[in-house]
Amino acid sequence: MLQCLDAGASGYILKDAPAPRLIGAVRDVNAGRKYLSPQVLGKLVDDFRSRSTTGMARGSTLTPREREVIKMLAEGNSVRQIASILGLSVKTVEAHKFNLMRKLNIHNKAQLVTYAIQKKIVKMPAGA
Repeated sequence: MLQCLDAGASGYILKDAPAPRLIGAVRDVNAGRKYLSPQVLGKLVDDFRSRSTTGMARGSTLTPREREVIKMLAEGNSVRQIASILGLSVKTVEAHKFNLMRKLNIHNKAQLVTYAIQKKIVKMPAGA
C-alpha cells in the first residue's frame, strides 16, 4: 500500500469498499485531494504510533540482511544485481529495500546512500 503512495498515487481504497465510498474517493482525487480508506488511515496511524513509542525511526536497529542490502545499494548495485549476488529473488530484495526505507523514514535512494555513509555501513572511497 505505501509503495503505491510512494510511487505517486493520490489515493488508496480497499477493493471491498461500498460504491458510495468509491465514488467519493474518485471525486476527491479528481478534485486534487488525497484519499485513503478509513481502514488504511487507521492502520497508518497505528503504525506511526507504534514506531514513535518503540523508537522505530532513524536510529532503529537494522537486521543483518537489511545492513547487507543497504550496503550493496549504497555501493551502486541494482536490486537485480543484489538478488543475484545474495541468491534471493528480486521481489525479496525489493521488500528489504521497502522495509529499510519505511523503517528509516527515507524516501529515495540518495537518502539511503547518505544514511549508509553516516552510519558507516559503507565507507567513502579515499579522496572523495
